[in-house]
Amino acid sequence: MLKYASAFAITGIVALGILALGVSGRPSSVTGSWQVDARHSDVQLITDGTTDYGKKKIDITLGFARVNGDVNFDGDDPTKSSFELHIYPATSMAPSIEEGGDLKAHWLENMANHTLVCFHSKKVERTADGRLQATGDLVATRVDRNVEATPSEGYAGPVYGPPMVHRTVHEGTFVFDVPAVSGQGHKGGMVAAGSTKVFEEDFPQLVKAVVDTFWPPVVQDEKCQTPAASEAYSGLKCTGTSLETPSLPVSPEMRAGEDYPGPSNYNAVVGNRVTILVHMHLLPKASTEHAGGAN
Repeated sequence: MLKYASAFAITGIVALGILALGVSGRPSSVTGSWQVDARHSDVQLITDGTTDYGKKKIDITLGFARVNGDVNFDGDDPTKSSFELHIYPATSMAPSIEEGGDLKAHWLENMANHTLVCFHSKKVERTADGRLQATGDLVATRVDRNVEATPSEGYAGPVYGPPMVHRTVHEGTFVFDVPAVSGQGHKGGMVAAGSTKVFEEDFPQLVKAVVDTFWPPVVQDEKCQTPAASEAYSGLKCTGTSLETPSLPVSPEMRAGEDYPGPSNYNAVVGNRVTILVHMHLLPKASTEHAGGAN
């Protein structure tokens, strides 16, 4: 059975975690190499939009993504810390494309578009409030394929053209909170969070790629079992926690009648910026059992 978690609640947890660390201002005592646990980590992607026919500005959650990668903390010398993150749609447990745009063969069969956002820190320094500010390369990789889907008597589904790779690099900065002690989170790991904001005028390729990508629901700790064959067989039985995208405001006209769909332009995505909120569960580098997995 799938459980659902509110995006607003998750955002609040991230904000409270960062606030608490900022207020304390204490240096991190965590040192070592860690791996991002893709099964229990997530990224919330937010952009700017409007409601009430453009009269009111709002933030719109585009969806959630998976994240994997490696994190190194040095509690004695924060400048020796590093962050390597890969953010991608939850169509698989690992990215379907490489940073350079190479695709895994079976993904060419049924998907036209692929998006991957990477961050490679080059400089890390401690902020006045005790967090870590990491500056480095923010990379947007997008693979697009033209689709031909002309109905005919012999139509056998869409035909995809050759992949077209678009890879763009721009300087970016994440601000991360750092756990002061280990032993937190799932399976004895640690929980850390970070965020960045990217503006369309600075990095239009990344903003467009994130806004245009379909982000399927992220199910954390998903476990599926095949029940024994019987007359009542209904397929795989899966459990986990699904991250829900919050609903947009509902127009007054939609409330007037159950059958009235309401105007399609009551809410609109503007897409001038993208906020990336990363919530990571970290495992010691030696422990890889739950830190990713095969597609």
